[in-house]
Amino acid sequence: MKIKVILMTVVAAAALFVASCGKKDAACCEKTAISVDSLMAIAPEIVGDTIEVDGLCSHLCKHGGRKAFLVGTDSTIVLRCESTAEMGGAFAPDCIGKTLTVTGVVCENRIGEAEVAAMEARQAAADSAARAHEACATEKKAQGQDSIDTFEDRMADYRAKIAARAEAEGKDYLSFYYIKAISYTVDTPAEQAE
Repeated sequence: MKIKVILMTVVAAAALFVASCGKKDAACCEKTAISVDSLMAIAPEIVGDTIEVDGLCSHLCKHGGRKAFLVGTDSTIVLRCESTAEMGGAFAPDCIGKTLTVTGVVCENRIGEAEVAAMEARQAAADSAARAHEACATEKKAQGQDSIDTFEDRMADYRAKIAARAEAEGKDYLSFYYIKAISYTVDTPAEQAE
């Protein structure tokens, strides 16, 4: 009789274990990505965290698809996602115009006076061919400089924004947030409708 009770207890415990694992796996498969808008609103608090973000891929960099740009509900909110060797080194060319779910680490790029001066020094030392390699329009849009045409005006804009932030927040740098991508998926039309 005791063996029967022990055996039933073991079987019941195994059944509970299997059931709980099944539920855990199902929960893990649920979509937990946040929107580009939501990410940008909380980015300063989650730098260094690994997250999933959904967004429409508006642009891939021309240099091998190493950067994908995701837009928020309003196209002025742009998030840069940088590829890594871990995810295969580049985003596929057919990503443009599709919703991507990118898993990656939230990173912060700080631009202060030292970085602006370094950019100016590189620009001054570069030959005219290298100067033609100006930031792309989408990169400028991600930094709020899409209406600025010249390098000099971009540097002046950085300096003005740095001064305004230093005055308002006591921080003498600008923060631009981006994702170092670990992996990504292209959502199918059925997933996009959900």
